[in-house]
Amino acid sequence: MNPLYLFTSVEGRISRQTYWLGIIIITVVGLPVIAAATYLGGGTAGAIANLFFLWCGFALSVKRVQDRNRHYLFVAAYFALVAVVTNLTASQSKMMGTMATEQRPLAIIVSLLFLAYVIFLFIELGLRRGTIGPNKYGPDPLQMPAQPSNA
Repeated sequence: MNPLYLFTSVEGRISRQTYWLGIIIITVVGLPVIAAATYLGGGTAGAIANLFFLWCGFALSVKRVQDRNRHYLFVAAYFALVAVVTNLTASQSKMMGTMATEQRPLAIIVSLLFLAYVIFLFIELGLRRGTIGPNKYGPDPLQMPAQPSNA
């Protein structure tokens, strides 16, 4: 499979195997690249690298959720919750100091909802088989095209 398509396009479907391989590649390549960009280029370079790998994960996840015959908003909701949880955590730290141990009720509720959604997506994208046969997003990635016989 074309890596450019795999990590940048939101069209089509991919199997669980391709999804997990892509997640491993993003993790193994992305974490050191983001760390190096942050260390060598500062926060802006790290943020740009982080956004690039977030997009790669988003594109990969969209294709996987489409294999389950679901809309991309299932994945977009996850990325929106990441932003909300990150901002709540950051604002809580600024308001209460970095050593504060008291949790705000809103942050706890949002974090629990986020955890439940992460578990749902893990099962939905990582464990469940895609739609058997073609769906509105494309052909079944597990169905190999028929090989012509040489008879």
